[in-house]
Amino acid sequence: MAVHKLMDWELDKEPFILIAIHSIIEPYRMAFLINRFLHVNFARTAVDQDIIEPAYTANYPVYKHFDKEHNAPFYLIPNKYWGVSNEESESLSLFDKKDASQVQTVLIKEYGNVDYLLKIEKEEDFFPLKELIHTLGEIPQVLSVYTVDIFKIKQQDYLIFE
Repeated sequence: MAVHKLMDWELDKEPFILIAIHSIIEPYRMAFLINRFLHVNFARTAVDQDIIEPAYTANYPVYKHFDKEHNAPFYLIPNKYWGVSNEESESLSLFDKKDASQVQTVLIKEYGNVDYLLKIEKEEDFFPLKELIHTLGEIPQVLSVYTVDIFKIKQQDYLIFE
């Protein structure tokens, strides 16, 4: 039986913008503050971003807003979150409980120091990015805001939310 290969065939990837946000507040509070300062309506999605690794399982909360003016969905997700360790702990006595231990996880390891990621599914050329970054920087609880080079990210599958 002959084997057929498709050469030079690539799937068109949807362009997106990724913004890094540094802040120490909880995800629901960050979504609330962005709603207040940007006059948007981020709401938590019914489905979390589930990441299953050999060492841990983590369910990252995802907040979504659809911008009708730019016809683009926005996603806010924490880059650092708590997961449950998949490794079993040893029991020292008969009556010790085997509790699942909490571990700190990172969604995008290349940017491990970033607290939140804001994904905008729009081309950078057709979006007022500087204005958005400036407004996000005015939030008192936000320490810094900047764009992320998406070509440095190895696990871009973690950024697919639908």
